[in-house]
Amino acid sequence: MEVYDYIIVGAGSAGCVLANRLSEDPASRVLLIEAGPSDRGIWVRVPLGVGRILNDERYVWRADTEPERELHGNRISWPSGRLLGGSSSVNGMLFVRGHPKRYDAWAAAGCPGWSFDDVLPYLKKVEDCRFGDPAQRGTGGPIGITKLAADPITASFLRACNEAGIASTDDYNDRHAEGASTLQLSTRRGLRCSAAVAYLRPAARRPNLRVITEALVTHVTFEESRATGVEFVRAGESQVARARHEVLLCAGAIRSPQLLELSGVGDASVLRLLGIRVVRHAPGVGENLQDHLMPRIAFECDVPGTVNDLVRDRWRLFAAALRFALRRDGLFATPSLTALAYARTQPALPYPDVRLQIGLMSGTNRLSTDRDSGLDSHSGFHLGGYFIYPESRGRLHAHSRDARVAPRIEPHYLSSERDRAVTLAVMKLMRRIAAQPALRKHIVREVRPGDAAQTDEELLDYARRTGQTCWHPTGTCRMGSDAQAIVDPELRVRGVDGLRVVDASVMPFLVASNTNAPTLMLAERAADLIRRAARERRPVRERAAA
Repeated sequence: MEVYDYIIVGAGSAGCVLANRLSEDPASRVLLIEAGPSDRGIWVRVPLGVGRILNDERYVWRADTEPERELHGNRISWPSGRLLGGSSSVNGMLFVRGHPKRYDAWAAAGCPGWSFDDVLPYLKKVEDCRFGDPAQRGTGGPIGITKLAADPITASFLRACNEAGIASTDDYNDRHAEGASTLQLSTRRGLRCSAAVAYLRPAARRPNLRVITEALVTHVTFEESRATGVEFVRAGESQVARARHEVLLCAGAIRSPQLLELSGVGDASVLRLLGIRVVRHAPGVGENLQDHLMPRIAFECDVPGTVNDLVRDRWRLFAAALRFALRRDGLFATPSLTALAYARTQPALPYPDVRLQIGLMSGTNRLSTDRDSGLDSHSGFHLGGYFIYPESRGRLHAHSRDARVAPRIEPHYLSSERDRAVTLAVMKLMRRIAAQPALRKHIVREVRPGDAAQTDEELLDYARRTGQTCWHPTGTCRMGSDAQAIVDPELRVRGVDGLRVVDASVMPFLVASNTNAPTLMLAERAADLIRRAARERRPVRERAAA
């Protein structure tokens, strides 16, 4: 049986950060276990390949929600990364820190140490950003950040936002965090800069770091109430690894709570139904689930510069591919999204509550890059938008002892009246932007929903019928200081020893329109917390000698 100081479960955004930072100490032996394969595929690195890889079961976990009551019974597909880099290797690469006041609200909600001033040094530590205020942005960090240039359609969208009353911003990741701008992407020289690329590869050759791929962790092992290691299956063989100090769950907001339950930490009634021994009764595991629901409005346009045009015209495709090969820019250097805007649906709000975006693609399937799987046959783009801070709360729970079986997911989208009201306001705001002269001149027609949705009831019904996840689940292992919190402000699982959760599941509520940058920051800070705990464990004489 192999013994390590730290065992990290999941080589996603947080897991890669921890593997790098904890293995910086040559005296610490670290094991990183990932259920999926390597991240070496070409479409993993090329930004426009996001549509391909999210449909490739080699690289993603597949899960569907239960029928959603407020969405006419629709089941929503929830893919997530299952490869080195996790979802940072399959996401849209948007680098969004979130609003400073939302971090301050974390601290006020029982999470001391997580205010914006507390986390800003870690956000800067993540970044290699060559624009913006150097007092606010980091340089030389692992994650490359690129600000896209505006193509003609994107430039028209940004001018239309201005005409609709949304000012431009040079940097939506500064303390102001409001306005319209081209996207900031986690890319370097036009290629995806995932956590695997940025954090894991530089550390991979360290002799004290072992990385195992295609190994599924089935549960955490315990002796009484102390986590002692993990059991995992690789190539059909069950194996056990032991941890001297800590087991670190970094499996994400869907699978970290599932693993806790499969390990005996969760609601006792759920565990007993599955025949799992209760290590700790923690009824909040899997609760407090939050996600963004985004409706989109699709338009036909008169500018042949969209993904639709690349798919329909092989010469345009060849030209765009050649441009990317030579210059590392153009459509291939984007996830098809190119710009966004943060806006307020009411002037009196203390900060923006909605995010809007333009994507240079239109079709019935937003992930499609194939003419036969949903793209419209004309030049087209879409506007999408959503409430950044939804009030609806869902849940997810294991319903099988088999770790390969996805948990039962119930997001409860639009169950809050405020969520429905803001979603309607977003739909109207997107149409108002499309009606501005700068963008209207390029629009041939509104394809979806078009004339079928004119009243408030029809617009909201369209959002219910067509809204999709933005792949931002959070909150299912909530951090806090109260007895119902799953982890404390140092991310230690309450009521047991030697176990932490470090991923988006610990976020008590959403701070941003996207979750990857906050997760990277969270893991950077967690690494310091873990190393501090290790120093405190060292014998007094050894500490004095150091």
